Amino acid sequence: MISRIIISLLFLSSCSILPGTQVEVQDNAILSSGSGFSMQTPALWKANTGTTGPSPRSGTLELALISPDTRYGFSNNLVIMRDSLGGIITSSRYAELSSVQSSKNYLEYTKLQDDPIIFSDTDTSRVSVFEAKYNPSTPRLKFIQTAKVCGTSVYLIHFSIALDKSPDAYIALAKTFTCK
Repeated sequence: MISRIIISLLFLSSCSILPGTQVEVQDNAILSSGSGFSMQTPALWKANTGTTGPSPRSGTLELALISPDTRYGFSNNLVIMRDSLGGIITSSRYAELSSVQSSKNYLEYTKLQDDPIIFSDTDTSRVSVFEAKYNPSTPRLKFIQTAKVCGTSVYLIHFSIALDKSPDAYIALAKTFTCK
C-alpha cells in the first residue's frame, strides 16, 4: 500500500490535479481544505490543472498545488494523498515506512533530515527531507514528506521544492495539517 502511494506521488507531484477549497488565513498562507482535512498552504500557489495525471494506484489525490514561479522547468509543489488504513498505525510509524519506501523509489536519494514533527492537534509524526531525482531526465530536487493519521485514513503530505530552498517554511505549513 505505501509503495503504491509513493510511486503515485513520484508522478503526481509534477503533474497533479484537484484543487482544495481555499480560505484566506494570513498574508502569505491560506487555509486549504480537502476531504477530511485542512492545512495552511502558500497563498500564491494554485491548483495544478495544467496537465492531467493518472489516478493513484491506491488512495485518492486530495490536494495538488503548484507555485507560480518556474525555474529550470520546475515549479515548487504540494501533493496530499489520502488512503484507507488496513489496521492500526500511528502517524509517526506510517511516515517512517513511507520514508523507507521513498529511499527505494527515487534515484540519487540523499536523506538530509528525519525529525519529529508535532501537528497543531499535538499528534506526532516524522518529517523527512531528502534530495533525489524522479528519473534520469528530471533535475535533482528537494522533497519534504510526512504523514498524518485521521481515524481510519492516512494522509501523505509531500512538498517538492528547488534545491536552494530551505525546508523550514514548508515544514511549518505541514504542522498546520488538521483532521476534520
